[in-house]
Amino acid sequence: MISKLEGIVDTINENSVIIDINGVGYEVSYPERAIDTLVEGSKISVYIKTIFRDDTIYLYGFSSIEDRTFFNMLQTVQGVGAKLAMTIIGFFETEEITNYISSADEKSITMAPGVGAKVAKRIITELKDKFIDSSQQSTDNYSTKRNNIISALLNLGYPRSEAVNIVEQLKVEINQDLEIEELIRMALRRTV
Repeated sequence: MISKLEGIVDTINENSVIIDINGVGYEVSYPERAIDTLVEGSKISVYIKTIFRDDTIYLYGFSSIEDRTFFNMLQTVQGVGAKLAMTIIGFFETEEITNYISSADEKSITMAPGVGAKVAKRIITELKDKFIDSSQQSTDNYSTKRNNIISALLNLGYPRSEAVNIVEQLKVEINQDLEIEELIRMALRRTV
């Protein structure tokens, strides 16, 4: 199974991108809101969800692991397939849609193309508990790592404002599944 691709943006289509990896082009469905940020000829690193259907392999690409995880979560909802899940992720930022789910805001969720009131209600009903639990766990994990890095920098004599600024630059890395020691090394490299 393909879970990540790194290569060059060869062609940008309406809702997909062709990624050239050593002369082989992989067509990857990509969220609409993120496709506008791509530039042909630039390097790209994409997290992939591979789906096999009717003798065809579909690749769905995401700029973050969080988007891919949410894509998988959306598909557990009755009536939400890969295409609709990608449309939802392409229409909303992940944080935005999760806020709508947490606050049971059906009306806002129906703003996404193809999402009617019934589907919006099912998304809220089936994901609300799961999402609150995983969101809380993710937030707790992020806070713990963030505080540990700041503490390490303070112990090394960095002023608090500089330590906080360095940690802000590492937001993406802190959300990834990296060990605290590696994150502290990365923070120290930012100070040199």
